[in-house]
Order: sequence, then C-alpha cells, then structure tokens
Amino acid sequence: MKLNNPNLFPVSVYYGKPEHATQLKDIGVNVYQNAEHDGSTMASITNTGMLVIAGTEWSRTEVGSNPNVVGWDTYDECDMLGLGCNGSTYEQNLQQMKNKVAQIRGFNDGRFAFANYSKGILGTYWAPGLMDDFMAAVDAASVDNYMYARADLQDELNRTPAWPQGAKTATSAAYGWQMDQMRKFQSAPGIHPNWIFVESARPFLNASNDRTITPEQMEGAMWSGIIHEARGISIFQHNNNGQAGFGTYSLVQAPADRKAKIKTALAGIQALAPVLNTQSYVWNAGATGTDTMLKAKDGSAYLFAGIGVNGATGAKTFTLPAGITGTQVEVVGENRTISVQNGKFTDSFANEYTHHVYKVTI
Repeated sequence: MKLNNPNLFPVSVYYGKPEHATQLKDIGVNVYQNAEHDGSTMASITNTGMLVIAGTEWSRTEVGSNPNVVGWDTYDECDMLGLGCNGSTYEQNLQQMKNKVAQIRGFNDGRFAFANYSKGILGTYWAPGLMDDFMAAVDAASVDNYMYARADLQDELNRTPAWPQGAKTATSAAYGWQMDQMRKFQSAPGIHPNWIFVESARPFLNASNDRTITPEQMEGAMWSGIIHEARGISIFQHNNNGQAGFGTYSLVQAPADRKAKIKTALAGIQALAPVLNTQSYVWNAGATGTDTMLKAKDGSAYLFAGIGVNGATGAKTFTLPAGITGTQVEVVGENRTISVQNGKFTDSFANEYTHHVYKVTI
C-alpha cells in the first residue's frame, strides 16, 4: 500500500476540490480524505500523484483499479447521533458502521476502511460504552475536535473525566491529548493508525467567541498530535470567518504569507517522515510540563518535544537515554546546536505551541 511508504507522512485534506489537487500538493498535502464529487474524474486528482481515501459518493466504477485510491471512507462522526449515521441510537449507528465496513471488505480490492470520529473519545455521553467498538470496527480512524477554533469545547472538556479540570482547551497540547484518548479505546493502543484533524482557519463556526487558528498554532497542533503517535494529519480547510482573503477553501485561497507558513510547516513534517514512520521508544525525558517522543534512525536519536496540557513555557531540561555518545544536540530545522552535559541539555519554549526536534548521535 502506498501509505506504507516510509518516506511519506500522510497529510490529508478533507473534502478537497479535485481542481485544487496541484495547488494542494504544492502546499504539502499528499492525500485526499474524501474528495468533492463534482463531476471530475478520480484520475484528475491521482494523476498529480495524490493519494485518495474515497468517499461513498464515488462509485466502484469511478474508482476502478486506480492504484492511488488506497482506501474507502465510511462515515463522518458516527459516534454522535444525527450526523454521519442516521440511527436513532448509538447501537444502531455502530451497526451501520459495521455493515459499511463489511461491504468495503467484500469489495476485496485491498483497500482499507477509514472513519472519522469526534466527541465519542471524550468519554462522556456520546457513544457511551461503545467507543472501543467504533474504534475496532475500522482499519484506521481520525478525530476532529477543533480545540483552537471552537470556544464551546472548553465547557465540553470540563465535563470530561480524563481532561484536567480548568486546563485551557485552545492549546496545541489539546490535540495530542485527543490522540491519547483514541488510543484508550483501542484493545492495544495504536493497533490501528490514528490521525488527528487540525483546522486551517475557522471551520464553519458561528458563535461570537469562536476563533480562527493561526499558522503557528496549526503547526503546534500538528506536532502535538504527532508526538502523541498520530500516524497522519487531516486538515479541515473549510472556512467561514468572513475575513477577506481567507476564502472558503482556506488552504488554497489563503493570503500568500499565511499559505507560505503552512507550506513551511508541512515541509518540516515531511522532511522527517523516515524518522516519524519508525517505532517509538518508551522514554521519560524528565522535562516537567512537556510531552516528548523518542525515535532512532541511522545512528541518531531524535527527541520530539512540545508543551503538554497545563504545561508552562520557559526553559526545559531534558535527560537523554544512557549510552548516547553525542556531545551536541542539533535542533532540527533551527540552525543551532545545544551542548550536552552529564547526559542532559536545556532549551527554551517561548509559547504554548512551541515545539522542537532534537537530533543527537547515538
């Protein structure tokens, strides 16, 4: 499967327009998670090199044997009533999901079944007692709770047992937290790939206190998801914030400076794909208030770090695993190094969305 390419980290756009494929690819998107069914051919997307997880609007005839169509999407937010599935109970929604997956597997075309979930991962009154079954029903899943943009999520998370009471939701760390929640509902955490949704503007929200994510926040949110083992990024680009120049499709229609920042952020993720696609190691780097992930590739250790939920900004001291021989840590993409002393090094995190990648010789 082409998504198993070790040099590719999946970055998808949700319901992108086929005619935008070349522009989206230039920004750094490599997967259509669903695609608008507007009369365009599937080849008009995949001929650009894009991969597609096809929605059910696309027929099997339209998809055919196209090798760049790697999966089938099922339903959106079936873990909530009245949305992607039309059951009157959560049990009925779950059965619809299982039936759809059975249909997809009956195609016997080698494509996987994908679903996007939402508030069921909060562990409150959505899909009570069934979220593990929803997660197990599919081969891969994403989750969409737009923590930066949606002001009402502050109240929602304060009712969530796993959320630290009073912690601010409009932070990058809240996206990584969602990955932890998804994994809690898997029989073996990470047994199937999990992707994190990140908004690129204000995703069709109308409350007066809803917000538009900044490119810096967007980058921090993506990295927080990755640090918490997201195996793909899903971008919701639709926008209705009314600001001139943002457009309905906020990836391709954004002002040039905003688009350039997003493109740079995605390039930074893609450059590290060969590392990100390796297995992580269990390691506590000891830096209070941070979230970290440790990987190794080609004789170097990589420590990925960001601010955690309720974590403070400022200086953080990290402890490296025993046996590391390097005396200098390269801060990847930042053109600077830090000295290692007694197996430790210290760096600064200026904002809640600040993240760093550290590379050191093993």
